[in-house]
Amino acid sequence: MSHAFDYIVVGAGSAGCVLANRLSENGKYTVALIEAGGSDKHFWVNMPLGVGQLLQNPRFAWDYWTNPENALKGQNIYWPRGRVLGGSSSINGMIFVRGEPKRYDEWREAGNEGWGYDDLLPYFKKLEDAPESTGKRRGHGGPVTCSHGTYRDPVSHSFIEAAQGVGIPYNKDYNDERADGVGWLQFSIRKGRRCSTAKAYLHPVMGRPNLTVMTGTPCERVTFDGTRATGVVVGGDGGQRTLSARREVILSAGPIISPKILELSGVGSPDLLGKHGINVLHALPGVGENLVDHLHTRFNYKINKKVTVNDLMSNKLRGAFTLLKYLVKRQGLMAIPSVTAHAMTKSHDAAPYADLKLQIAMYSAKDRYLDSDGGPPTDPFSGIGLGQFHIYPESRGSVHVKSADPAEYPEMNANYFSAQGDAEAAVKGMRKLREIARHPAMAAHIIDEVEPGFDMDSDDEIIDFMKQTGQTSWHPISTCRMGSGQMDVVDARLRVHGLQGLRVIDSSIMPTMPATNTNIPTIAIGEKGADLVLADAG
Repeated sequence: MSHAFDYIVVGAGSAGCVLANRLSENGKYTVALIEAGGSDKHFWVNMPLGVGQLLQNPRFAWDYWTNPENALKGQNIYWPRGRVLGGSSSINGMIFVRGEPKRYDEWREAGNEGWGYDDLLPYFKKLEDAPESTGKRRGHGGPVTCSHGTYRDPVSHSFIEAAQGVGIPYNKDYNDERADGVGWLQFSIRKGRRCSTAKAYLHPVMGRPNLTVMTGTPCERVTFDGTRATGVVVGGDGGQRTLSARREVILSAGPIISPKILELSGVGSPDLLGKHGINVLHALPGVGENLVDHLHTRFNYKINKKVTVNDLMSNKLRGAFTLLKYLVKRQGLMAIPSVTAHAMTKSHDAAPYADLKLQIAMYSAKDRYLDSDGGPPTDPFSGIGLGQFHIYPESRGSVHVKSADPAEYPEMNANYFSAQGDAEAAVKGMRKLREIARHPAMAAHIIDEVEPGFDMDSDDEIIDFMKQTGQTSWHPISTCRMGSGQMDVVDARLRVHGLQGLRVIDSSIMPTMPATNTNIPTIAIGEKGADLVLADAG
């Protein structure tokens, strides 16, 4: 195998698979795609409801944990990330969301030329195949299929009706001209199977002679000649070795590992690097800072309709019938990732755009990961969860190395609810969920609120409940933030400030949270990033 390439892409995730495809597309350049995880070929990866089998399985997910979260009663929050080709797009909830157009315009207005919504719209259209959408802003024929789901149960219908009843307008297509409102979710699912970036971008081109894909190959650090990146040192099954890049090294390892690789390479805060005995190549204090994530909190309800995942788990005959329906027709509850509909609404009238996400999940359980300590993973009755989060939190955290050892996981601090106003906004989301639950359309299905119970109703009680039960929505971003400020890491062409031949192209470059879900924006970043790289190649 060659050890020299034109481009080395580190991380075969939501952006990395895109880059590997696009950079090797014209046949002019040799491309190496380096992935620490393994193969994505597995039944649970393909089946949408199989997401519940992936998130806590070390075969599919890296088991990262935050430090104790001070505002969450000292809890360590579990942060799974994809450990297979496709990265987290191979284990996520497959929700297809572009985001709020005005948020991207704010990126451009902050000095990031070329990153407004109209600038990104061609990439959103290019990446998608949305056969059920007819709006002029939607794409057709792209690699990632966008489907509207095939499961339509009466409780989800009532959620949509109740949301409208409490003042949230219906939106048939939240990925078209406006993002707010309530409607059926859209998914990156193709004919009943997950459409990850590995499926959409990588597997179809694995035979290209100028593309080399290496699994089980963690990147330890970037090598430099002065301030120019020249390659990477990798480990894994093949032993430690150096791969050289004639043109560029591109970090697409995600918001946890991209900053870790920079720091192990001597790029970051001099004080932090010195603390761990890492020689400083280039001082860049923003590496690993500015972390943003969504904290998901929920209410659980017992309902009177046997239409939930709980019913599949508690009745073997019903579960077998649903599995057969999925295998034969690729339809039914197993053809979606348990969620069916969502709403985006404002926490207050003066908000410039919707800042709360509300959604219905077709299961209820003590733990969102269905971690039952050996007991039944879901509640022993028909149940649903109504969940929410503040889309644009002000709290900021960090991700940093704990030592110079490449094998050691980094230190993660989300700092949820640390900024004033975040918990208060989340309370408004929880109260809006209660309004929906009590609306006649939903109340007709609800027997009781089983967690925490309707009698827990003061703001302080709800905040305390959220602090005890909140979990990540798997959307960490911004740890290699794009911008021109002192704490920014890359410029608008995604080049690492002060260095040559090195870019970061993944969700870690997002200046702020643009969307309720970050996978599709990350794929768009991969598409645009590939164009930037190729344009600079001349």
